[in-house]
Amino acid sequence: MCGIVVASRGLFGSNFTGYPALVFYEMVNYGRGTQSHLEKMVILEKWYSHIRAYLPAMYDKKKQSEYYDKEIAHLIMEAFEQIERMNDQYDPTFEGIQTCNMEEKNFCKIMRGVYERLDNITALTGIIAGQHLEDSMEEIG
Repeated sequence: MCGIVVASRGLFGSNFTGYPALVFYEMVNYGRGTQSHLEKMVILEKWYSHIRAYLPAMYDKKKQSEYYDKEIAHLIMEAFEQIERMNDQYDPTFEGIQTCNMEEKNFCKIMRGVYERLDNITALTGIIAGQHLEDSMEEIG
């Protein structure tokens, strides 16, 4: 997906509901526009929370709890541990004029790692498979 998507929950259409819609919404809105580190952190934490809440139920409903426990649960735990590291490393002085010091660079690497883990879990599980941007969503950039 290229550019920035100007989206709201109301634009997802009637086929886009529940946790898959929430996951998609957070995924689309991460990095949109000029977000502070704190805003990005909140989006990542909400994305993680939606995945953590929905996936066990999704795999239980499919009668694939063993697969979830063996293949997915450890990925979610790794994402949680990385989110904890991200929160520990965050410093409010990173906001505003970026300092480009080593601590901020390391923080940004951790945040990117959280994003990549959540993106990987989202893709691996197919939680938003079949979801797409509606024509009414404006993509710019």
